[in-house]
Amino acid sequence: MKVLFICYANVCRSFMAQELLKKAVLEADVFSRGLYADPSYAVPPKVLAFLAEQGITPAPHTPTPLQAQDLQTADLILLMQQRHLDQLADRYAQHSDKMYLLNDFAFGQEKDVADPISLSGKAFKKSAAQLARAVQAVAQKLANRH
Repeated sequence: MKVLFICYANVCRSFMAQELLKKAVLEADVFSRGLYADPSYAVPPKVLAFLAEQGITPAPHTPTPLQAQDLQTADLILLMQQRHLDQLADRYAQHSDKMYLLNDFAFGQEKDVADPISLSGKAFKKSAAQLARAVQAVAQKLANRH
């Protein structure tokens, strides 16, 4: 199964989700993209610190803009925000059947994953932990499919 996570810049939410799911579901091919990613962006140290607390040391990451081919090759596409899902489902209707809001796929809740990039300290960790719980629920669902 090829799983694609999409967020705004591909330095925080989608990247963390990618790394968390890679750890949880070893047989899944997981990648992430950003709608407005810029390869010059850097992953913030707080993101790397959170992943380290989860026992994850990711390979160096370059934020990557979403390409149409990414949607074609993915089996499951998980987005962080409803407006991004709506935007992509309208533009790429042929792939809309495999696009989901992360919290909807994980918990059946049509709720955005808040972007913690501007948060710090406990607020960032709380938001990142919510993302981690959603990814764990996705891992469970994928495991139950086999």
